[in-house]
Amino acid sequence: MMMLKEQLVKTNKALKSEGLVIDTWGNASIRIDDKMYIKPSGVPFEELEVNQLSLVSLANGQHIEGNKPSVDSPTHYILYKNFKHINAIIHTHSKYCTIFAQAHMSIPCLGTTHADYFYGDIPIVNELDTKDIVNDYEYNTGLKIVEHFNKNNICPLNMQAALLPSHGVFIWGTNLTSALQNAIVLEYVAELAYKTLPFHRHRLNPNLLDKHFLRKHGDKKYYGQ
Repeated sequence: MMMLKEQLVKTNKALKSEGLVIDTWGNASIRIDDKMYIKPSGVPFEELEVNQLSLVSLANGQHIEGNKPSVDSPTHYILYKNFKHINAIIHTHSKYCTIFAQAHMSIPCLGTTHADYFYGDIPIVNELDTKDIVNDYEYNTGLKIVEHFNKNNICPLNMQAALLPSHGVFIWGTNLTSALQNAIVLEYVAELAYKTLPFHRHRLNPNLLDKHFLRKHGDKKYYGQ
């Protein structure tokens, strides 16, 4: 348990050192059994310590112990409740991902760098209406992500990220290492897409998408040792 909590602190700090967050705009969490640990609200990344981590119940979303949890805790809670095989979640306002989010655009899959990690375009989910913004904003944000994935039959293990209109991005993984790697790679491919689109709008050949994603993540994957 302590090792996982220490890893969570390191992952949160890595969001800052990797340039994925500024100020306190972001957070990482981990699922442990029927609970989650998450970065506390407003604590600078460089000052974060293990004893400050917030513990939240995944039975009801209530704060159990530690510092006041991130305001985004209800979104994490909803994702863990609905995406059963993910065990770590990251939220950032990283520059290029947020550009696409503010433009209300998915991040198009234009090349194999993208396809190695994400099985298609990074989706932009639907906007919240006024009622959902005013009442339980963060909780409803999670519901919008889940609704989009369910409606479009998207597997959250094949597409481990979602953009929030006018806001930022949520990324996840089966553990903290994979979630952080996904966050780093996603910001990189978002920059590639942003800089490619003015010159070339050719979409990746679907067969090439299948080859690159499935050789790493499919039932018959053959990439790696």
